[in-house]
Amino acid sequence: METASAGIPERPQGPRVNRRTLLRGGAVAGLGALVGSAPVFASPVGAAPGGPEPSAAGLGLTKFTDPLRMPPVLRPRERGDHDELTVRMRTADITVHSQLPPVRMWTYEGAYPGPTIETVRGRRLRVAWENRLTGTLPVTAVDFGLATGPSPDPLSNYPGTQGCQEVSGVAGLEPWAAVHLHGMLTGGGNDGWMENLLAPGDVQLSAYPNDQAAGTLWYHDHTHHVSRFSVFAGLAGLFITRNAEERALDLPSGRHEVPLILSDRNFDTDASGAPTGRLLHKVEMVGAQRLMRPHAGPYTLVNGVIWPHLEVDPRWYRFRIVNTANSRIYRLMLLADGRPVAGALKVIGTDQGLLGEPLAVEGALNLSPGERADVLVDFQAFRGQTLKLVNTLQGVTPGESNKRNDLLEPDVMQFRVADRRPSAKFTLPEVLSPTFTRVGHHDLPHDQAPRWVVLVGPGTQNMPELWEMEETDAQDVTLPAAGIVQVKDADGTLVTLRRTAMAYDDGATFTAAHEGVEIWKYLNLAASPHPMHIHLAHFQVLSRENYDITGFDRVTRGSSRPIAFKAAAELEPHERGEKDTVRVGTAGQITPGPNGTPGELVTVAVRFPVVGRGVHHCHMLEHEQHMVRPLVVSPAAHLNAGGHHH
Repeated sequence: METASAGIPERPQGPRVNRRTLLRGGAVAGLGALVGSAPVFASPVGAAPGGPEPSAAGLGLTKFTDPLRMPPVLRPRERGDHDELTVRMRTADITVHSQLPPVRMWTYEGAYPGPTIETVRGRRLRVAWENRLTGTLPVTAVDFGLATGPSPDPLSNYPGTQGCQEVSGVAGLEPWAAVHLHGMLTGGGNDGWMENLLAPGDVQLSAYPNDQAAGTLWYHDHTHHVSRFSVFAGLAGLFITRNAEERALDLPSGRHEVPLILSDRNFDTDASGAPTGRLLHKVEMVGAQRLMRPHAGPYTLVNGVIWPHLEVDPRWYRFRIVNTANSRIYRLMLLADGRPVAGALKVIGTDQGLLGEPLAVEGALNLSPGERADVLVDFQAFRGQTLKLVNTLQGVTPGESNKRNDLLEPDVMQFRVADRRPSAKFTLPEVLSPTFTRVGHHDLPHDQAPRWVVLVGPGTQNMPELWEMEETDAQDVTLPAAGIVQVKDADGTLVTLRRTAMAYDDGATFTAAHEGVEIWKYLNLAASPHPMHIHLAHFQVLSRENYDITGFDRVTRGSSRPIAFKAAAELEPHERGEKDTVRVGTAGQITPGPNGTPGELVTVAVRFPVVGRGVHHCHMLEHEQHMVRPLVVSPAAHLNAGGHHH
């Protein structure tokens, strides 16, 4: 294993003649790393005059004080026909802001985020994930709430535990772990099954085929029941695959290719009210039922730095943007002089690789937890200016705060554009991946019913639920009835659905055929959006549609009248490629009323290129324990062996 030493820039290897090394060289240098509090690279000559700014009242830290830093890079070692790598989980003290004491975290290789693992497509990879964590969970978990309903300015907007109570069963959690390489198409035995836990001193050995399009994946802890705390503690990192197709595009590289790994955190406070380096998982419990709102921390981190700044040249940059937050949706806009720059973000890739052509983002780039976007930005028109990347909500002026919806401080980071002539020329390619194709009618299965997954609001356990459904005869049911949902589509066709499974350990597991294609329909009847992630598979989003969900009886837990089609919605640029995670539900401000956000039906075409036992689940980590179901992919011949369907 090779890694950058703390505070020392990684040196790219010298040139070699073979093609594989050519792919590695330059690309690896492009993600050359510094660790610790060192900047990503030296400031350009003639840097812009941007500087620190005060953050929202009550947060106690100054924005744009610290430079963005890069995660260290790990390169596998060659071992004949495959590559090998060892990654160690360590407890470490991480500097996330110069005005904040070091933060005790659980990390990969002592860095947060963990090292960027960079590989080349076609080189099989074996990783030894070693658990060398020490101590107990370095997170304090608390909650708060009013019996009368949600707060207009929840305590989760601010640091500290005042007005909160400790969540039982969290303090003292020991460092068990399970590593999932999110987006890697590998069999169930190597996927990081969430109940196959590693104790300190144990090793998880995972083999990855690494035979998929060049793209941006990420790895994180997947420990059943506690991933919302273990990922929050710092167990997350980036994984990049390169290939010849990507190299041929001559995209911005070196220090002009920058990962932006987004997360949010909160911290405890000292006696004076100043934030300390103790991680604080703080959630609101709403009403007498104590319904948990997903975690939303007031401090936004990019590459492990709170509200960083980045000195950039007036030229094109490539940003790999990854949402690793527990539950926060980042609705990103680039602002110049306080105004959005329409079309500034050019999406060139999605979760699972490059698009066929660049697509401009005219509004906001909506990334829910687990989603990634590969983006190009041209800073040439902004010489000598300072820009901001902000998080915003629908109905809120970009750059303004919204306390009720967890947006006390909307700023994400600052870009300072050097005031000098561009040093390089780059032309945005018209064609990115000639091998990428959108799924067409002939690619879809027309002889089998779609899978239905219905997402509903809190039930008897006061937690949102994931229902697996099957089509049934309408004559066999009486409405309303628990677990029965009727849907009327755009053509007026009425489908009656019966719930078959809900809890993690219910039977009737979805079983798919290896190399098969299935249609999955996600119907959101809940008040909040849910990012849905499928292991052992990848998919393309076929459609996003709005539905009238007022016919769903929240008391009976079934529909009193059909959930009816209202209108088709547009797919966003980062939703038009290969994916493994998709948001189901409106991104933005949740509207008040008995049914909250408008209902959505998202239809995806899923491919199953690997076999084994995995899961599909909501990637809001506060929901993962309750909104998760097993998934099995089996060789097609096995499903009918002996003349019987199993």
